Order: sequence, then C-alpha cells, then structure tokens
Amino acid sequence: MKTVNSLSGGKTSSYIAVHYPADIEVFALCCIDCHNAGAGIDKKLKQMANDKLQKYCSHMPEFVATSEDPKILKVMFDLEQMIGREIIWLRGMGWEQMIKTYRCIPNRQKRICTSVLKMQPIFEFLYKYHEIPVKMRIGYRYDELERAGRLNNTFKFAYKTEWQDKSVRWINRWKEVEWRIGEFPLIDDKITHFQIKQFWDGYNIDFPEDSNCLNCFWKNEAQLRKNFDTSPPIMWWATIAEDLNGHTFKDKYSLRQIQTMPIQTDFVFGTGSGCQAGFCTD
Repeated sequence: MKTVNSLSGGKTSSYIAVHYPADIEVFALCCIDCHNAGAGIDKKLKQMANDKLQKYCSHMPEFVATSEDPKILKVMFDLEQMIGREIIWLRGMGWEQMIKTYRCIPNRQKRICTSVLKMQPIFEFLYKYHEIPVKMRIGYRYDELERAGRLNNTFKFAYKTEWQDKSVRWINRWKEVEWRIGEFPLIDDKITHFQIKQFWDGYNIDFPEDSNCLNCFWKNEAQLRKNFDTSPPIMWWATIAEDLNGHTFKDKYSLRQIQTMPIQTDFVFGTGSGCQAGFCTD
C-alpha cells in the first residue's frame, strides 16, 4: 500500500514532508479562473505553476490565480528543493465553475469547497494512476487530537454516465469507495505547533501569514478583515462573488461589511482555518 503526504503549503504539512517521506507527495491548489484575482503574482511564478499543473491537469484551465496566499507557490517550490523529491501539483475546477455547478457560495451549511477543490483532484489522480486505498498522512498535530476522529476515508464519485430515455437526460451512477487510510504521524509522535514553529524558524522559507483559502468561511471576521490588507485582489474577487450570487461566506456579515471593520489589534492573526474535511491545516 503506497504512502501519500497531502501537502497544503503550511508549516505543519511541510514539516511532515521533511520528516516523514512518502511514496507520493501531492499538493492540490485551489484556483480562481479570473485574472483580476491574480494581480500581482509574478509572471514567471505563474508559468512555473502552470508547468507543474500541466503534467496531470492539462484538461483544466490555465492557472491565473489562487484563493490561497500567492506565497504558497514559492513555498512549494522551495519545499521540493529541500526534500529532494517531486511534489505533484493538482487542481480541480476553479471557484467560478464550482459556484455555478453547485449553485451556492460555500458556507457552514454548504461545505463543498474542500471536497471539490482539494479532495476530488487528489482522489481522481490516485484512482487513475495508483492503487487505492493508500496510506495518507494528514497534518493534524498532537494539539489537534479531536480532528483525527472526524476524518472520512471514503469518497463518493460518478463512475459512469447513462442516457435515460424516459426523462431525456444524462444521469450519473454513483458509488462510494474507501480511498485512503488516514495516518497521523504528528499525533503519534506528540508533535505540537510550538515544535513545528521552532523547526521552521531555522529555515529561510517565507510561509504565508495565513494559510489555506483567504476567503474561507471558517476564518474569524478579524482574520478576513486582515486579509483585505495583505491580499486585496483575492478578497475583492470573493466580495464581488458574494454580490453576484446574493449569498455570503459568513453567516452574519458579508465580506463587504467585514472590509469596513477596523483591524482588531488584539487578535492572533495567521491561525489558518479549521476546515473539517481532512486537508486544510496550518
């Protein structure tokens, strides 16, 4: 059974890549298919990202922007050089197609984004090119014990499409398979956030101040407000997406309202997100 490191570009999953080598190192990039959201990303870095994505995701649109801090692109290249092993880059559909397909803005009631943008492309890659299930290392730390118990190891996918004469339409046939067995090396070895931070303080890798999608509905309003200052193209793209669809990521406030809030000086910024799907972590 092959081992897989699911990398997010944050300090925790990068620590796993360094200390727990796997047969497959894989990174799924959350993409926005709007050039405006990618304003400011170095053209050479964009081309390098496209070159990586071309290997397994040539059927997907050209990479122009990401909902994650663009720093993550260079982090993944630096990490690959550091560990001396190939990191496979993947992407699924972009945010725009996801919103259109599922007819919603992702929020606490409709938590589709990680499954669509991260889990699906990784599952499809493993299903096509490798034997499943795999042993997948998940970046849950010893101080996140409660998250390990919520991990779902199955994936439901459309394995074929049939034409239904009576309704004159195409219908999908679905099945659910076990595609991974979660492993938690940081929990097993009692590694906490402090130890990981201490390790990376000795290296010159510029990790994003806030990991994962900057517009994530799991993030505190204060963090979202801060992200307007650090990555305005991404946050304004997300704000316009809310306006166009008439729904919001957060329950109580729109991003447009959050943008007008003052910076909360006593808030601990850069805590990532609390995604429950088994991929996003700091």
